Amino acid sequence: MLRALPSALLRSAQQAALLPGRMAALVTALVTVFGAALLAACSPAPDADANRPTPAAPVTISGKQVEMDYWVLKQRHEQHLATLAQALEDSRAARATGPARALFEGWLYHARLTGQLASFDHAEAALAELEARSRGEPPCREQAELAMASHRIEAAARALQACPGADNRDLLIDIDYYQGRYRAALDSAVALLNERNLPADYVRLARLRQGTGSTREADALLEAAEQRYHNDNPHQLAWLGLQRGILALERGEYQRARALFRRAQRALPDWWLVDEHLAETQMLLGDTDAAIALYDQVIDITGDPQFIAARADIDRRLGRETTALTGITRARAALQIRLEQHPAATTGHAVDFYLDHGPAQQALALAWQDYRQRPFGAAATRLARALHKVGEHRQALDILSAEVDAGWGTAEALQTLALIRGELASAPAGGGG
Repeated sequence: MLRALPSALLRSAQQAALLPGRMAALVTALVTVFGAALLAACSPAPDADANRPTPAAPVTISGKQVEMDYWVLKQRHEQHLATLAQALEDSRAARATGPARALFEGWLYHARLTGQLASFDHAEAALAELEARSRGEPPCREQAELAMASHRIEAAARALQACPGADNRDLLIDIDYYQGRYRAALDSAVALLNERNLPADYVRLARLRQGTGSTREADALLEAAEQRYHNDNPHQLAWLGLQRGILALERGEYQRARALFRRAQRALPDWWLVDEHLAETQMLLGDTDAAIALYDQVIDITGDPQFIAARADIDRRLGRETTALTGITRARAALQIRLEQHPAATTGHAVDFYLDHGPAQQALALAWQDYRQRPFGAAATRLARALHKVGEHRQALDILSAEVDAGWGTAEALQTLALIRGELASAPAGGGG
């Protein structure tokens, strides 16, 4: 899938030893709801949606234009959230649904921008208010969006079943995809694109094509989405460049990836999500100092355990074992807090961390949980890696080969499958799990 925080990237055995496995859970949330943002930005907005977050533009203060970077955009949006919260409070007597819906959407956007899992808690509170104010049909779409953002795919499907008359084809395509029905998802996504020809439709189809192994086509679809996006929100422009950079990174085209990430940087300077990917690319290209500087900056902004662990692994390669152990300990503690506070949204992150840093049985337990939440190829690949790690090669083969046969075709999945088959082929008769 297209994602902001990819799982293990395809790289040579030597490169795989240099960088830790990556965590995809947050970006599944970002990608799942991002297409809706593009769709809303490129479609006429009805009067009821007048309070939705508007695309960002350069800010003018005292007659001078201020460059729109991550910090300006974040501050501007948080001011908008305060306005929306006040509008919600002012509408309590009328019990209008518009202010609650606008605040819900505003917090989902905040999650995409900042990566803060607490934003989902605020979105959930706004959704509860929307549910209390709704008359007739429940807010099925909003319920499904929040469920999908936290990887609760079955809950999203149940929410949409309560409103069968609504046009939720985009979300139903995503549900098919995350439940492993790749051909159905692809057919529906192509039909929707042919009908509407919107940027969000190209983004959605690009995600599906990448997951089923067509990264060149995915790149072309993202380029087409860029060409059809006519607003000037720097966050969305940077996001499109970021996704194209991730595709190049997964293909091992590190110079191209760096160029695309730098272009995304120019669209929205200081956005931690771009800087983190650029740090990884700089590491792969051998510029350790640049990677360290970027990781340190991203850690200061986010405190994210995956970035702390990546920074610790650099220290380990540089021979700073004590510093590395301190970093891993810090990352483990931060990850445990996130698991306790947002278990569904953090599971995929945790699987990758425990695969790299142990214990393997903890990785396996979480991988099963992740796979039950989202029985699709990325979760199946993580589960196969965890099973392989504990010696259950046959079960790993059965699970991952079934996904590949169904249409999943990422380089990581195929590489993992080849590794497992090689392990079984070299195992003594009757061995191999």
